[in-house]
Amino acid sequence: MPLAQELQDAARGHGKNAALAWRGEQPVGCAGWVTLGIAEDGCAYGSPVFAADLEVAAVLIAFVRKKAMAAGARRLRISTRVGESAKLAGLRQAGFIPLFEFVNFARMLPFTGTMALPVGLHRVGAGAIDWGKLHQCHADTFSGVPNSPIPDEATLREQWEAADMRASPIVVDDAGEYQAFALVTDSAVDAVGVLKKRRVKGLAATLYHLAAIELAAQGKTEMSALVAATNAASMRLHQKLGFTEAAPRWMVHELSW
Repeated sequence: MPLAQELQDAARGHGKNAALAWRGEQPVGCAGWVTLGIAEDGCAYGSPVFAADLEVAAVLIAFVRKKAMAAGARRLRISTRVGESAKLAGLRQAGFIPLFEFVNFARMLPFTGTMALPVGLHRVGAGAIDWGKLHQCHADTFSGVPNSPIPDEATLREQWEAADMRASPIVVDDAGEYQAFALVTDSAVDAVGVLKKRRVKGLAATLYHLAAIELAAQGKTEMSALVAATNAASMRLHQKLGFTEAAPRWMVHELSW
């Protein structure tokens, strides 16, 4: 079910950006691709990509590249996990180069202590979200951030409505301008954003504490996050909050044309 949901989510066009590979009557691989954000940075993403062997990996990688090029991309990124030897060989064969690693962080709940929002900032209720303002805040926050394609407003709304809204704080100032947010799905932090002008000390950590309080209240015992190893500030934040590496790192590979 998690794979089915990923292949059919909003970022993959509800299944339009997904394909299965068959050998006779046997399914031997699948691929999804994300073309959100190509207008901003020209990058597409092959995710997820699973292949039974090198032949299948080569076919799927070439197929996803063709789709990325048709969508106007100039680059394609695909990640590998430990044990995905066939996919790794296929990426090398196709000319992909390794870029950076993703770190799988996790920590037990609940968090100790409490943290309050700075004076002048307030949470937005789930029923009062201005999706246009949230989309603008998301776009401003993630502009130029690697491997963080910016969805359109409709896709962003769908992603949020599928998440744990109670554990996903959205913060506005006294004037009603959106300043920060944390998007949480199934105890996993999918995104944390704080506008550059509001990057006051402790605000990102406060978002984590607010999310953790709700998750603990739901009986959840662990919180996880995926962080680019090249993002030094985010790495420091998670380590300061008590997160530790909980699984082998993923390597992101890129092909440019």
